[in-house]
Amino acid sequence: MGAVGEIAGSGIVKLKQSIRSILPDDIVMWMKAGFDYGNNRKMLRKKERIRPYQAGRYPMGINLIGDVRAETGLGQSMRLLAEILEESNVPFIIKQVDSPGGLRRNENQWESRISDELKYAVNLIHINPGIWAESYNRFPAEVLDYRYHIAYWLWELETFPERWRPCIETVDEIWAPSEFISQSIRKITSKNVETVPYCIHLKKKEPYGRAYFGLPENKFLFLTMYDFKSVSERKNPKAAIAAYMKAFRKEETGVGLVVKIGHLQRQQELEQLRRQLTGYPNIYFITENLSRQEVESLILGADALISLHRSEGFGLPIAEAMCLGTPVVATAWSANMEFMDEICSCPVGYKLVEIRKTVGPYPKGSRWAEPDIEHAAEYLRKLYEEQEYCRTISKNAKVKIGKVLNGGGAAKMIRERFSAYGEIEK
Repeated sequence: MGAVGEIAGSGIVKLKQSIRSILPDDIVMWMKAGFDYGNNRKMLRKKERIRPYQAGRYPMGINLIGDVRAETGLGQSMRLLAEILEESNVPFIIKQVDSPGGLRRNENQWESRISDELKYAVNLIHINPGIWAESYNRFPAEVLDYRYHIAYWLWELETFPERWRPCIETVDEIWAPSEFISQSIRKITSKNVETVPYCIHLKKKEPYGRAYFGLPENKFLFLTMYDFKSVSERKNPKAAIAAYMKAFRKEETGVGLVVKIGHLQRQQELEQLRRQLTGYPNIYFITENLSRQEVESLILGADALISLHRSEGFGLPIAEAMCLGTPVVATAWSANMEFMDEICSCPVGYKLVEIRKTVGPYPKGSRWAEPDIEHAAEYLRKLYEEQEYCRTISKNAKVKIGKVLNGGGAAKMIRERFSAYGEIEK
C-alpha cells in the first residue's frame, strides 16, 4: 500500500473508532448486523462457486492464514499456533493477512515462513468470525479452490452467536484453543470441532527489569492488564482495582498496583480508573503498546497477576504468568479453568449473571461471570502476607503449565490428522 493509501486507511480506522465511541454498543451491533447480512449473502454465493477439496491436487501440508505480525492477543495466538505446527513436523507456510484496526505489526519472529504462494492442500485460517465474511469475500479463488478449509476461532461466551452460523457453512472443520470454545461451537454445528490448545513455553530472553518500566524494586507489585481490542467490560479492570482497594489500606506503602492498558482509545476510561484509585500510593499506569519481550518481562517482574475477567476464551496472560511463575488471582470461570486449580493458582468465586445490555460483540441476554471481590481481596492479602504460600503457588503454576500446555498433545493431534497417506477424512 502506498503512502496515500496508508493515510486513507488510517483515517477510516479513526473514523470507525470515533463512531464506536459515540454510539451505544447495541446501535453499533445493529449497524454491524446489517453490514454482516450483506457480507454473509455475498459469502454464501461465493462459497457455491468454490471448487471442493480435491485430494492430491496440492501437497499435504498447511497454509496458515492470518495476522502473525500483529502486537495483539490474536497476533500472539497466531504465533503460538505456528509453534505447534512446527513441533508437529507438518509442512506449513504462513500467509500474512492484516486484520483491521490500525494495529502495530512489529512481531517478526516468523518472517522466514511468510509466503504469498499457498503451497499446500489445507488452509488453516486464523481469522475470527466477526470479520470472516469480509475476509472470505476478498480472497481470490486460487486461495480457496480445491483446498480443505479449517477455521481456528476464538470466542469468549458459552453460546456461539447465531449471526455467525453462515461462516460455518464455508469451512470443513473448526479448531479452537479451549474446550470452552469448542463446546460453544458444537452446540450449533455437526461439523468436526477440535480443541487444539496453545503451546506455552516462553522464550528464555534476557528480561527487562522493573527499572525499565519505572517500577520500584522494593514493593510487592500486583499487575492487572487488558487491551482495548478485547473489550474492557469483559476484562473487568475495575473489579481488579476494587479487590486491591479492599485488600489494602491507603497507608500501606509496601504494596503497589500496576495497570497495563493496550491500544488505549478512550482517555476518559483511564481517568475513571485514576479517580477510582485516588489517594492510593504506588499506582503505576502503563499505556504504551509493548513488544512480546516487554510484556513477558512486565509479567515476570510482577509479584502476582490479577484477572477478574467476566469470561475468557482461553486466558493467555493467565497461562503466560503461570508459565513464568507469577502467581495468578483469576475468576474461576470459563476457559482458564482448563489449566487453573487451587493448587497452582488463586481461583476466585463468582456468580453467573445475564448481560443486561449489549457490550461490544457480546449480546444482551448472554451470560458471563461476576467475580467475588471479597474473595479476590482475601487472595491478594494472602499472597502479600504469606511468602511460603506465594512461592508454592509459583512453583505449582510452572509445573501445571508444563504438563497441560506443553504443545505435545496438540502437535500429536495435528500430526496424526495429516499422516494417513496424505488423505483427509471428511
